[in-house]
Amino acid sequence: MTEQNGKRTREIKLVPLAFITTESQLKIREIRNEDNVRKWMFMDHIIKLNEHLGWINKIKTDKSQIVFVIMNEDQCPLGVANVSAIDTINKKADWAYYLTQNARGGLGSVIEYSFINFIFASLGLQKLNCEVIEGNKAVVKLHKKFLFQDEGFRKSNILKEGKYVGVHLLGLTKKDWDNGKDQIFEKYNKLFNKFSITIEWNKDNPDKKKHPLDEIEAARARNNLNWMNILRLVLELSPEHGKALVTDIRNIDKEISALTDKLISL
Repeated sequence: MTEQNGKRTREIKLVPLAFITTESQLKIREIRNEDNVRKWMFMDHIIKLNEHLGWINKIKTDKSQIVFVIMNEDQCPLGVANVSAIDTINKKADWAYYLTQNARGGLGSVIEYSFINFIFASLGLQKLNCEVIEGNKAVVKLHKKFLFQDEGFRKSNILKEGKYVGVHLLGLTKKDWDNGKDQIFEKYNKLFNKFSITIEWNKDNPDKKKHPLDEIEAARARNNLNWMNILRLVLELSPEHGKALVTDIRNIDKEISALTDKLISL
């Protein structure tokens, strides 16, 4: 925590998923499987390890989404905030976030304000959409507090626990956000000032960190995850299924070698 005007502020960082440690990446699975998180997700089954690892690997190559891990002062994951379905032609995207049960109490509002601001200011988007499962009145109310407007309701849209439920559609334009964000900050500034939010993002080159040491760390983290995938595949399927991942690991080893050479040449 830091001191601000004699008061302590909680330092929160949003870090791209690929740049956190393997241990933290795996911790996210525990949060995704919490009852109060799964309850409001579109897929509410218990996520197994190999499924979680596949999700992480997909994110690394999917340019249509950006996933940030919400980290506290102790570098422990508190949740996830993501932008998905990024449409660079129409300059629109979907977004969502979730927090572990123990990390709430005002943090959600602060994340919402900061992340919306980031999306419009740094990603060049003009429209932000979100979907909320029927019955989640608290989140619908929260989004509207941050200027989202109702754009429809899809009846019986998804199957959860054997029953079909609807989905609320909400949207926010950059114009509406720019016109109203200052009033929102003024209204909730006492809450916002309890936190210091940093979003780690390299606008010019989002796929890499600035320093070779950081790049090496990220590459090694990806390699660790791939080795875990291979072990599971070999045990659950057959060695044949691991060949593609072995090739990927070799390529990452070459990347690490090149990054190490870059570091030495500094």
